[in-house]
Amino acid sequence: MEESKHTQEDKQTAKSWLDYLQQESWQLELLISGFVIFLLIGGWQPLSGLEYEAMLLANTSNGFRTVIFVYYVLRTAYFSLLMCLLIHVVLRGLWIAAVGLRSVSGEIDYEALNFKTRFTQRLKQRIGSFDEYINRLERFCSVAFTIAFLILFCFLSLVSWSLVAIVLQRGFLLIVGGEWQGTGILGGAGTMSLVVILFSFIYFIDFISLGWLKKLRWVNRPYYYLYIFMGWVTLARFYRPLYYNLIDHRFGRYLALLLPFVIVLILAGASIEQVKYAYFPVMTGDGKVWQDANNYDDEEGNDFNRIWRTSLKSRYASPSGWIEAFVPYIPVNDDPRLLLIDPTLDVSQYTGTKLNGAFTIGQRSNPDADYERILNAFRKKTRLYINDSLYHHVTPLFHFHNQRKQPGTSYMIPVHDLPPGRHELLIKTGIISGDTLRWSDGRTIYFYK
Repeated sequence: MEESKHTQEDKQTAKSWLDYLQQESWQLELLISGFVIFLLIGGWQPLSGLEYEAMLLANTSNGFRTVIFVYYVLRTAYFSLLMCLLIHVVLRGLWIAAVGLRSVSGEIDYEALNFKTRFTQRLKQRIGSFDEYINRLERFCSVAFTIAFLILFCFLSLVSWSLVAIVLQRGFLLIVGGEWQGTGILGGAGTMSLVVILFSFIYFIDFISLGWLKKLRWVNRPYYYLYIFMGWVTLARFYRPLYYNLIDHRFGRYLALLLPFVIVLILAGASIEQVKYAYFPVMTGDGKVWQDANNYDDEEGNDFNRIWRTSLKSRYASPSGWIEAFVPYIPVNDDPRLLLIDPTLDVSQYTGTKLNGAFTIGQRSNPDADYERILNAFRKKTRLYINDSLYHHVTPLFHFHNQRKQPGTSYMIPVHDLPPGRHELLIKTGIISGDTLRWSDGRTIYFYK
């Protein structure tokens, strides 16, 4: 009996404490929103820089292609959280302004406005009392703050689901002896891929329909087990209390139904671009009519666009008559070409995850690698032309480009005998066609002497 009394007292104390926090929560909301917005704005630039790192990693192996999907999902979550918190701060600021105005002027005196009856009745019907307006703003602010973090955890659950989906498919392929064929979440696992798609679609329908499947008698029993499994997979235990507390009343249900559209609108707003120049080309194409800053290392450009392309150190030849060209090494594309050129070629490094620091586990380098033979294979996969003349006598050297953070080969090309003026460097890459290499049309880079 005494224990039950203590339990009741604890519950009452907890309820009183929560009621007090509820009344004063606006201060915490503003404090957290302001601090998080400050951190998010400061971290946006470093986060955008990770796109290049993610793309570099994805180009080393098809197994890392999922990294790109995860990165863009997390960046979308990041941006959505920032936008929702900004909206919350604006609404909360409006609420504070309304509370401050109420302390000065009290309620709205519609009679003092001296409007005609039609307008007075309309305003009373649509606006109501000033206290009701403040209460509505309070409700909007609290829900907006909740939705900001609900959206964040929805995106995190998408990442978690993606990783589990990949593990399930890879495990299935390992058991049946298949091969991973995809470059994203779905990896060509046949039946398992279909199961992942079907179960995920069913769970998604239930989520956006506010639990419609849980209300159907002929579906709820089999769906119950899928619901439990997907709850673990999507880390739903972190956001389900917010979700169900939101949709247990009419106002919250309307907001929850609008949530997908709100996300789409935020992303659409961030994607708005004004096209200004009608006759200026958009795509560089083969480079013949375009002088692209991304082709030159000493000019500011978009590093993301440089990942796959050859670049020159400068658009101007050196005073001594040389140009330096860097051809990046893209393992996901170049490794099959190198093996086609030299099928018995030994690797220089054993790729994969290693420990190299306080603990050293896993062999990284191959002491038996023939570097000259590897370099010769690199040379055979690329052809360089200057003004339509093949420069086959130029031998490359391995080079790590610090600015681009990429390995590749560097070509020092002599241009002493060229006349002053504009010249064309054409780079052709071997493309696998059956058991042979055929040469691409290439890409032109202009330089000047």
